[in-house]
Amino acid sequence: MRMKKSSEHMPSASHAAPSVAASGPASPGAAGKGPEREQGRESTRQRLLEAAGMVFAEHGYDRATGKEICDLAGANPAAINYHFGGKDKLYAAALHEAHRRFLTAEDLRASVPAGAPPAERVGIIIRDLLSNLLSTDPSAWQLKLMTQEMMRPTPFLDELVRAEIAPKSMFLRAAVSELLGLPDGHARVQLSCMHIISMCLSMYLNREIFRRVFPNLALSAEGLELLTAHTLAFVTGGLRQVAAAPSEPSGLAPGAAPQETP
Repeated sequence: MRMKKSSEHMPSASHAAPSVAASGPASPGAAGKGPEREQGRESTRQRLLEAAGMVFAEHGYDRATGKEICDLAGANPAAINYHFGGKDKLYAAALHEAHRRFLTAEDLRASVPAGAPPAERVGIIIRDLLSNLLSTDPSAWQLKLMTQEMMRPTPFLDELVRAEIAPKSMFLRAAVSELLGLPDGHARVQLSCMHIISMCLSMYLNREIFRRVFPNLALSAEGLELLTAHTLAFVTGGLRQVAAAPSEPSGLAPGAAPQETP
């Protein structure tokens, strides 16, 4: 599975680039009737979303301006309020769009066979994560924006986790829970999932360093089979040790209740 690409290739937001609009700037009150008008609205909305992702990824939420976004999208200055209800909601929409283009719950549901052994499901999830991370241009705004949000969280992170990240995490938690024979709210299950995800993210975030330290390794889509096989072997070996370890306190935050799979 590969990361979904945008249908529009936009110039970097850091340059004084021409508008991406095919024609003149779109106005919220643009003429047209029926399907044509709706198509025009959707086109403007999509251009704004694409431009916003680039500008937010380049400058961050605080320093991004509506004017730069509208200029890049070739849209009327009032278009952000008209289509999204303001800069806050546009930023939230860009975050959600970035996560959906990277990986959706539907993608996972389609690639993870129902009833497959848990180790096989963990392997498929690892492969999907690594494939999407390592086959994507590091300059793509989607991953830049998600990385930025991880490093400098905004108030919009809670909703992103609730709507996008937590539902996808349940696929991994269910498989690890089955492998360990523990409820998915158990600290061992949650820590194991956290380490698996961290391992995959680290290969993306640190790949330029790793390429220089380990120049013989193909840390790209070309080396995906080896990376997946080794990571899965490493993970399953670790999970066997975790399953065999003596019992310990839950490790949950004070007052936290175990979370069960819906």
